[in-house]
Amino acid sequence: MNLLRFPRMRGALMASVVAGAVLGTAACGASPAQPQSAETPAADSALVDMLPASVRDKGTLTVAAAVYAPAVMEPAGGGEVTGWDIELTRKAAALLGLDVDFKIIPFDGVIPGLQAGRYDAATGEINVTEDRTKVVTFVTNHVSMDEFVVKADSDKTSFDRPEDVCGLRIGASLGSSEAATAQSMADDCKASGGAATTVDTFQTQAQVNLALSQGRIDASLASGSQAAYTVEKGNGQFKLAKLGFGPEIKTGLALANNADTAQLAKAFQAATDKLIEDGELKAVLDELNGGLGAVDKSEIIPAPSS
Repeated sequence: MNLLRFPRMRGALMASVVAGAVLGTAACGASPAQPQSAETPAADSALVDMLPASVRDKGTLTVAAAVYAPAVMEPAGGGEVTGWDIELTRKAAALLGLDVDFKIIPFDGVIPGLQAGRYDAATGEINVTEDRTKVVTFVTNHVSMDEFVVKADSDKTSFDRPEDVCGLRIGASLGSSEAATAQSMADDCKASGGAATTVDTFQTQAQVNLALSQGRIDASLASGSQAAYTVEKGNGQFKLAKLGFGPEIKTGLALANNADTAQLAKAFQAATDKLIEDGELKAVLDELNGGLGAVDKSEIIPAPSS
């Protein structure tokens, strides 16, 4: 993967995102200027009619999200949350005539929070996995591949085979699919007699990146978008080390499972497909995600029974 070129951000947002999302250090935090892609589309009456009556009447979705640049970004000290997946969620909801109340929480609380009914949905480049689809429903809007980030002076440039990973200390966000993938890699190394491989998990991706910068881990495993963002905004501290044997990963809006889910998922799928057809989804990803991850159509996973 070539290094992404992310948009030049202004003022406090640059300071807070680079320091917070990349290294986890403190920074001043005024509210960010809104990207051009943040323009809100008008409600589409045909799409609004697809909503469950209870959701339409409530008018607002409570959506959990964990900070994970560039999908989800929040200025240090608070302020309006932004990022490519935040904007896609806002736009799809606007087409459905809904407002969104974002709740920033640790990632390991996202899926349990949906299961407990504390949130209606969750966003933030959430990978579709077999385990997650047993307890929540996804409406996809993006595809990704995982990548490693290493220190700039590392002799590692790529990991082309599973055995290339053996011997590493790998860092990942707690509760993430990357943490599970890293642990699977470590288990495979042990089973094959390879060098001992350890996995350290951290509450946030910022803490993972900080551990890498301090040499407490050898590599960070993250989504391709986050990895490229970290490298580009890391002031020369990091470089990408391509993961040559990972699968393409679908990501999307996760919905709590309840009586309204099937109908709500179809409404969000239709809204996302409209964003695709109108070129809005691509525009958001071009502006806020270096052009990565656009899809031709949205899917509901697991697929509805009818």
